[in-house]
Amino acid sequence: MIDDHLIANSYLVVGREEFDSKRAVFPKVVLDFIRETQPKEWSKLEALHGDRTGEQVLGDLCKWMDANGSLATLRHGFKCYGRTLRVAFFKAAHELNPELEAQYAANRLGITRQLHFSSRTPDKSL
Repeated sequence: MIDDHLIANSYLVVGREEFDSKRAVFPKVVLDFIRETQPKEWSKLEALHGDRTGEQVLGDLCKWMDANGSLATLRHGFKCYGRTLRVAFFKAAHELNPELEAQYAANRLGITRQLHFSSRTPDKSL
């Protein structure tokens, strides 16, 4: 099956219960990625927002995607209280910078089976 092949090639299995259909994101996956790949930015935001940091980041991410689109957000990141946060890192043109290579390697691709994507029509799924 296709999903077996993807899982064998570094895709993560993400449970459908982790999907937030109102926001159309997997909150835990997004927040864990930002926390782990951009700890300096996260700690600065956490100093401002404390326990509400995750909600603030998710809210700003969704507003940014609504205004700029998902592809632009993947390419350029989004702003949260003046900080640019990335949701993906692209492969560098060369391998001379180990930091860029590590960022690229930190990307996460996930697979979810039978995802109910709409809160308005819960019977529809992919």
